This record gives sequence, structure tokens and C-alpha cells, in this order.
Amino acid sequence: MAKRIKKAKYTLKPQIIRGLRLLLILMSPILLYICYYAYKEFKAGLIKYKAFGIYIPNHYKVHGIDVSRYQQIINWKSVKDMNIEGVSIDFAFLKATQGTQTIDLQYFQNKIRAKKADIPIGAYHFFVASKDPIQQANLFSKVVQIEKGDLPPVVDIEKEYHQSSEKIRKNLKTWLRLVERRYEVKPIIYTNVDFYKNHLEGYFDNYPVWIAHYTKLREPNLEKKWTFWQLSEKASVNGIKGKVDFNVFNGTKAEFEELKIK
Repeated sequence: MAKRIKKAKYTLKPQIIRGLRLLLILMSPILLYICYYAYKEFKAGLIKYKAFGIYIPNHYKVHGIDVSRYQQIINWKSVKDMNIEGVSIDFAFLKATQGTQTIDLQYFQNKIRAKKADIPIGAYHFFVASKDPIQQANLFSKVVQIEKGDLPPVVDIEKEYHQSSEKIRKNLKTWLRLVERRYEVKPIIYTNVDFYKNHLEGYFDNYPVWIAHYTKLREPNLEKKWTFWQLSEKASVNGIKGKVDFNVFNGTKAEFEELKIK
């Protein structure tokens, strides 16, 4: 008679079982987050609008948005695909940092997904005039990695925080100098018309300016040529729940390409 061949029994050692259980426990929050994000992104993709819902001057050829965590989870493919009478989203500025310690919760996901959707991006820092500008520049530089095809870094300065004009300018110059040294490109200054005229006009003429001005339909009234104009904070864009800031670039498509990091 042929002998029966006994099948070898493999049993996991107790240490391995405990290790697998621990790994599963540690991975569970990550897996849950991935599933949650995918679900919210899918829902955002269902958000569609028939129009941008704002007045857009027809002589500008390059349009874009700026976002932060307040727009929550965005479906960037839907953003990219929206086209109303020839107007589409050609760029996006993403909030990255604020002050000396705050990192925007959605920055990294927005960066990854906007790039995947082939939308040129830039990163901005919300400047707190009362806090150390060196620490603010260091925070931004640690968080933001600028790549070829990106837009220059931006500093958003729009509040005095009880500082004098002289102190505001001094701190802003420090931030600009450090960030320009870090990325080897001049940062863009974002502000509104009143803040610019009251504190910055005549002191930062070598820097590109991005002006918020949406109380009137006409262009920002500045002696200096502006680069970007934030003309509304109430635009409706596919893939984004709620309203979003809408911007135009002051130049041709070729000039916009020249602005990008080489």
C-alpha cells in the first residue's frame, strides 16, 4: 500500500499574530480616512453649475481660483472640466501656511489632486504682521516645495494687527527677502486696494501684485500695474461646495506661461 503523505501544517507564531493585529489597528484610521476622502471627493464631483455666477470681464484670457480648507474637499477634475462660453480654470492658488505655526489642512491634498488634474498651482502664506517674519518665512519654506511649472510663491497681507505702517513694511520685506532667496524667484504680494495704498504703495514696486477688488465692476485703481485681480469671492465652480474666489491674469496666455517657474 502507498504511504499517505502527511500535509505539513503551518501555524503563525503568536508574535506574528499580535504584530498583524497591531498593524491592522494602526492602519484602520488611515484606511478609513482614504475611504472618507474618496467618498467626499466623489460627492464634490457631482456638484455642477450652469455658470460661474459672477460678472467676468471678457477681455481677460486667463482665469483662476484660490482656495483653502474652507472649500473643504474639492474634486479637481470637475474644476478642470468646467468651461462656460470659453472661460475655464487655468490656475489655482492654494493656501499653505499662516503665521508661524499653522499649516492649511487641505494644502497637500489640494496640491496633489490639482496637479493630477493638470491645473497649474501656486502656494500662498497668510502673513500675520504682528508675528516674527523669519519664523513665518521658515514655516512656508519647510511646507512648500515649488516645482517646474508652478506659479511663484505668494504672501497674503491684508490686516494690520495693530502694527504701524513702518513695522508692517519692515516685517514684509524680511519675509520677501528670505522667501526670494529660498526659491530664487520674486514672490507675489496679495492684498486689497486700500491696504496697498495705505501701507505698501511706493515701497514694493519690484514685486508683482495680486489685488483683491470686488466692490465695483471696474478694474483696480492703482498706479502700479497689477498681475492678478481677485474680482469676486462669490464664484460658483464645478467640484467645489459653496462659493470661491475668482481671479484673472493681467496679460496674454504666453505671458502667463512666462510667469511659471522654469
